Amino acid sequence: MAEVPRDRSFDRYLTFLDAIVAIAITLLVLPLVDLATEHDGTAVELLTGRLGELGAFALSFVVLFRFWWGQRNVVRYVVVDDPFVNDALFVWVAAMVVLPFPSALIATNGDDALTRGLYIGTMLVGATALTAASWATGRDPAITGGATPPDLGNSVTFTLILAVALVLTLAFPATSYYPLLLLLLSRWVRNGVGVLTSRFARSE
Repeated sequence: MAEVPRDRSFDRYLTFLDAIVAIAITLLVLPLVDLATEHDGTAVELLTGRLGELGAFALSFVVLFRFWWGQRNVVRYVVVDDPFVNDALFVWVAAMVVLPFPSALIATNGDDALTRGLYIGTMLVGATALTAASWATGRDPAITGGATPPDLGNSVTFTLILAVALVLTLAFPATSYYPLLLLLLSRWVRNGVGVLTSRFARSE
């Protein structure tokens, strides 16, 4: 089957979203540049004395890249300008813009319940938006030009685990950020979600 060309307006929209994420990632490093400029000691002293800020930067970078990669997979075969997909991606990119803020709070007040709620909650919003976009691309073959839509199970699994992690960290403060380790079980959760989504698809 010949590849269907992507609608130009949607292509420009994706370029705009990529630019926003790129700017968000770039802004992450600016505070580190300021620290280096203002520091009078050695590089070792700077690195050892600012482990919190460096850790927050690394965490934010990895999370933002992971979410961008997920978005890339969702829209890879989208060829038409669908309003629902556009709205879901707007919510997603808004979450990506906000995410560096709670990530920075982790370096200074990481054990605070509000910080944990903001951090995991913002990720949950982004994951939910990607799940909605993934579902939308599969509801009409025209959206992907007849190509196979993204696997909804992966997005649903990621979203469900983040929702459980948010509930656990708020209900049981002693767990801190450890509920996020549930993401390591995503393969097994994904298998269960796959069974449920297959049954749902057959029932339609």
